[in-house]
Amino acid sequence: MTTLVTFMAIDFVMGLLIAGVFKKSNKSKSGALDSKASWQGLCKKCVTLLFVLIAYRLDLSLGTDYIKSAAIIAFIANEILSIVENAGLMGIKLPVVVSDAIEVLVRKGGDGK
Repeated sequence: MTTLVTFMAIDFVMGLLIAGVFKKSNKSKSGALDSKASWQGLCKKCVTLLFVLIAYRLDLSLGTDYIKSAAIIAFIANEILSIVENAGLMGIKLPVVVSDAIEVLVRKGGDGK
């Protein structure tokens, strides 16, 4: 859970940097900071945490211990992808190994395998 929240914070701060410093945000027409886009981003992060809470409550109700973990891992993967996209918008080039690993994650997530 700590890792998820940490990655969420990193992603949010990188989004602010992209909009505020680089003016390359795809969340606003001008690419600059937009309070509405920031608010929407925070709301999405809060809903993500609500889904983790739901998964935790399901674990408690069903007597399992893997639903919450699966949800957290899925959301961590999503945050990593967003962080990598943000790095690309900043002009940071990733090592080929990292890019390939992310592509595998995206393909597996896209076809449900």
